[in-house]
Amino acid sequence: MINRRGVGLIVLAGSLVVLSGEVAWAQVAPERQAALKQMAERVKSFAQRMPESTRNMLSSGALNLINLAERWDQIEPHLQRALPTPLSSAQPILPPDAGGALADRILAPKQVSNLSADGSSSRLAGFTQSETSTAWCGNNVVVGFNDSGSMVETIPVPGIGLSFTGVARSTNKGGSFTDLGFLNPGPVITDLLAGDPVLGCSDANTFYYASLFERETTSDIAVSKSFDGGQTFGGPVSAISKGGATHFLDKPWIAIDSTTPNRIYVTYTDFDESGSLCGFDPVSSLPIPRTAIELVRSTDGGGSWSFPPVVIREVCGDPFAHGSQVAVGPGGEVYVAWEAFGANFVTREIDIRKSTDNGVTFGALVKVDNVICAGTCSRLQGNFRSGYEFPTLAVDQSGKSTNGNVYIAWHDGRYLTVPDAVSESYGYADILVSRSTDGGVTWIPPVRVNSNPEPLSSGLGTDQYQPGIAVDKAGKVGVCFYDRRLDPGNFLIDRECASSKDAGISWKNKKMTKKNFPAVPGQDLLLNYTYMGDYDGLASDFTKTNSGFIGAWGDNSLGNPDIKAGKF
Repeated sequence: MINRRGVGLIVLAGSLVVLSGEVAWAQVAPERQAALKQMAERVKSFAQRMPESTRNMLSSGALNLINLAERWDQIEPHLQRALPTPLSSAQPILPPDAGGALADRILAPKQVSNLSADGSSSRLAGFTQSETSTAWCGNNVVVGFNDSGSMVETIPVPGIGLSFTGVARSTNKGGSFTDLGFLNPGPVITDLLAGDPVLGCSDANTFYYASLFERETTSDIAVSKSFDGGQTFGGPVSAISKGGATHFLDKPWIAIDSTTPNRIYVTYTDFDESGSLCGFDPVSSLPIPRTAIELVRSTDGGGSWSFPPVVIREVCGDPFAHGSQVAVGPGGEVYVAWEAFGANFVTREIDIRKSTDNGVTFGALVKVDNVICAGTCSRLQGNFRSGYEFPTLAVDQSGKSTNGNVYIAWHDGRYLTVPDAVSESYGYADILVSRSTDGGVTWIPPVRVNSNPEPLSSGLGTDQYQPGIAVDKAGKVGVCFYDRRLDPGNFLIDRECASSKDAGISWKNKKMTKKNFPAVPGQDLLLNYTYMGDYDGLASDFTKTNSGFIGAWGDNSLGNPDIKAGKF
């Protein structure tokens, strides 16, 4: 693992590579440039063949990759230049009040990403951290995030792949964090860890990190494993790999089975342009696009993965399924939820399926609820992607009276929609939670989590969006989300969390941020211009040692997107 833009050691292929804060990096090797160009051409070609409506639905990580591919002709000449000398080794980000006693109380936001690293190589790119996932086991908390700075860091380093993903770690239950730099991309220079981080853990030592993984000729989902509490991660292992000319794998999620901790599940979306299953259009002769939610599993702690994948949901043509999450119940039952889109991309619903045989087969599809799309159905005020209404999923494993309850949260525009001169209408987003007490067979009508009254006196509203959900050892349910309630103009953003002690019926809201911030898309040339992340996860302690929740988020209060985390 490399400390962000600092001193680090990598052992690759039996050799020791030393990166020193006193030594300037050299120009990018010709073989690296050739590999990057080849990957850019493949990704660009695939993206150009995708229908515009489908392309718009790709995850932020995927769109960032496409943005990089489409701008490659502009970026490549700059790789001929030597990059600036990296900064000295990063130090733990210690707040003045951090300590063991504090870690058991509600924590004010803690800085996760290293601010001093941003902008050290370029004023125009490589300074954005956002879209977070958090895993918590015992004293150790690990946060993963998309990081354009990691991409800048890894480009000139010889003998390793590229990484668009960062990682940070706390050893005192979220009291303070150390930014560890980029996630190890392995020794193959043509490999790219492309973002969309999702983390899980099975004990205080064992952490897993799933992400998009683009290889020279394939599109993969990778899982990296740590044996030392997130301090270091091994190289990425492909959980699933498909031909990159006709497949793009997107939006991974990961879950660990608490009854058998070596059993791990990964879901993702396969954007399939091969025509092998959906055939070809009789007029254009082009492949009919197939979109599929699929699942793979490992029974040996991520060493090997099942094949072929289990198809959870697949559609041909314009209907669409995306944004899956997987979770495991107290008896080892497996749930997969996703958002389904009609052919008009406005009709939407949340669906779920359940497996009782460790993910080998799944029962019938169950509709959780209809979705009324938020914002303009693709963007929120401030011209950034809303993350659509992708569901976030959690199962109660407390052993209490609520044991086995299944919860799904999403944001939704059903309560207040107003006319809009540009987009015809705008649906102000609210956070909804629905619950099942019978293993996902039936679902209660969703409950509004955010407590702010609407409409405002102006007749307008404010957005609350992109929830993450978790259940702790006492059966308390936590949800965290972005919140604009304190700005009647609906521009400035806070981080809000809510908790429920009655199985999601009533909610107590708590503001986590000390200072609100505006949306800041389009600042970093390595990112899609509407990017501000699609999600932020929320974690409870998987080991059931501690109560409460820890979650990270993208925070723009200092002008550019950084990562902060809070506990409640």
